[in-house]
Amino acid sequence: EFTGYARLGYGNYNAMTGEAAIGGPIIDAIRFRLAGKVEARDGYGGNPFKGGADVDDLNRYMVRGQIHLIASEKIDYLISGEYFRQNDNSGAVHYRGPAFPGVPRLAPTGTGGFATNPRDLASDEPPSVDTKSYSVTGTLNIELSDAFSIGNITNYRDFKTQLIQDLDGSALVATLPNSTSVQVRTIDAQQFSNELQFKYDSDIVKGVVGLYYFHERQRPRDQVGLSSTNDLASNITVLATRPTFVDNVAAPVGSVTLAEAQAMCNFPAGTSPNRVCLKSSLGTRTYAAFGQLNFDLGAAFGLNGVSLKLGGRYSHEKVDSANPSIILTANGNPAVAQVRKTTIEGTYRERTFKDFTPEIGLQWQPNSDLLLYYTYSEGFKAGSGENAAGSTTIVRPEKMKNHELGVKAELLDRRLQVNLAAYHYKLDDLQINKTIGGGPAGFTTIFENAAKTSATGVEADLLARPVDGVRLRGSVSYTDSKYDDFITVDPLDPVNVAQAGQPAYNPVTNPDPTAFGAPCGADALNANAPCNIQLAGNPTRNSPTWSYSAGIEVDLPIMQETGTFTISGDMTGRSNIYFTEFKRLVEGARAYTMFDASLRWVDKTDTVTASLWVKNIGDTLRESSTFAISTGRIIGVTYLPPRTYGATVGYRF
Repeated sequence: EFTGYARLGYGNYNAMTGEAAIGGPIIDAIRFRLAGKVEARDGYGGNPFKGGADVDDLNRYMVRGQIHLIASEKIDYLISGEYFRQNDNSGAVHYRGPAFPGVPRLAPTGTGGFATNPRDLASDEPPSVDTKSYSVTGTLNIELSDAFSIGNITNYRDFKTQLIQDLDGSALVATLPNSTSVQVRTIDAQQFSNELQFKYDSDIVKGVVGLYYFHERQRPRDQVGLSSTNDLASNITVLATRPTFVDNVAAPVGSVTLAEAQAMCNFPAGTSPNRVCLKSSLGTRTYAAFGQLNFDLGAAFGLNGVSLKLGGRYSHEKVDSANPSIILTANGNPAVAQVRKTTIEGTYRERTFKDFTPEIGLQWQPNSDLLLYYTYSEGFKAGSGENAAGSTTIVRPEKMKNHELGVKAELLDRRLQVNLAAYHYKLDDLQINKTIGGGPAGFTTIFENAAKTSATGVEADLLARPVDGVRLRGSVSYTDSKYDDFITVDPLDPVNVAQAGQPAYNPVTNPDPTAFGAPCGADALNANAPCNIQLAGNPTRNSPTWSYSAGIEVDLPIMQETGTFTISGDMTGRSNIYFTEFKRLVEGARAYTMFDASLRWVDKTDTVTASLWVKNIGDTLRESSTFAISTGRIIGVTYLPPRTYGATVGYRF
């Protein structure tokens, strides 16, 4: 049958959304569905130094098409394609504060050009995101008998994006090479996967075994300079007159040409290249075999309601990385400028990772209203190459062991549904990245493993219908997630930051150099041996101890001859969240509770809908992420949306 819907919405910030879909038979053996969505709105903030230009606006659209070919009752093939496009100034990283307050030698490079409103952003060049992505998937199903079937899923995806942001968070135009801070990051990636499945379904055993293949090639290009199109003219002089190091070995003057630097930065002839240009290549090739079988022990051995799940996956992954780059190492002092070049050959590395991850589960369903279960599972994430100038790092894989115990129940004549779960896991070699000030580019990327991490948690969800026309929902989770062993470097400790042309940390003249704690050790002043600290006991990133939500829906007894009016309210909350491993709220978000509400009408034929809604009623300002930006020596931040409200109308058939 033909079905479809259309939905239009409008809200504050000139937010406009449109969504529609239609599907049905072309002929009996061919069916289709086409869906699309458009979103656009003004920014939540502006750039006060650029005429109030939008910051954190939205402009994107997406479409998906599907064709379902039915060769017979036993064979069908589904082809789906999707396209996504985004071109806006969303995801802006705002200025939150200095990374090293009270440390004159590490004052923010953009001091004097910051925006004062937290949702505004001052920058030399507007932040922007320009993304294109498309994907094609084919799914084949062949039923060989009542019990056996074969499935195959093939996918190809192409992804391209460009991100521009000013890493000093300031509208000041830089004049020194180390202060030029406009970052342009582009990614060109393609991936292909194929999954072959063999499925079996009987009264006693249900299961699937299969083979999986995946290949991806990412080509990120990163550059930092005066702008996205050119840099200081003095960079050309630096290339022509300063010593050059190729793969960290001294080379003759002039061994890096202007043409090479322009090519690395993707700049046309006649323009000055950026001071940092990196063109990486990161590859992954995966082979896997997997299987899962569910045994009904009641049908097999008379253990009514008891079932056993056995599963496993063998993974073989090969990763490679290369990070050729050109860096003009001025560090704020042209007198010490050098040119550093790394090559594909000098930075190419590859590693192969293999692992088997089992899973076993036992569940008991004594009646239709109660289910109890226990699951033990292991997880594996292969090591990854680092995307950083000259890097040869490929970190170790992550490995996890997880236990989960739970119950699902329907009570009070199914007017109350309760789900409870408790879990405990241990994770080895969690992969973490960050940047720290110093090094040839003025910043250094660190990609490393946190040796040991563990978590224990409890989650509860409930749905209730105490009386007809009233629906309640709620959830709460407690998580104790922490590092058990993690020795690392703190990017906000000035002991660890030293740059050519600048004075080093001096414990005599500046013994307490940061508002975020004293240095980890006055004896660790050698820039080649930064001060490591043990973070055992600190909470893991983005892991609030408490999370909770609650909601209510009430069908109003008014104008029932036209349809149903429903009023609803929602509450969501989190305890303190730390976005880094250092347990600092300056890099986190304070606890919060937010409220939403809506009034919805559905006509008696269930085809026409209309609603009024408001989100974040209290206009609570809370962070969604933070970044220690070593280039600008600031702490950057992104925010959750402010109060938004609007109306939506829809039609379906």
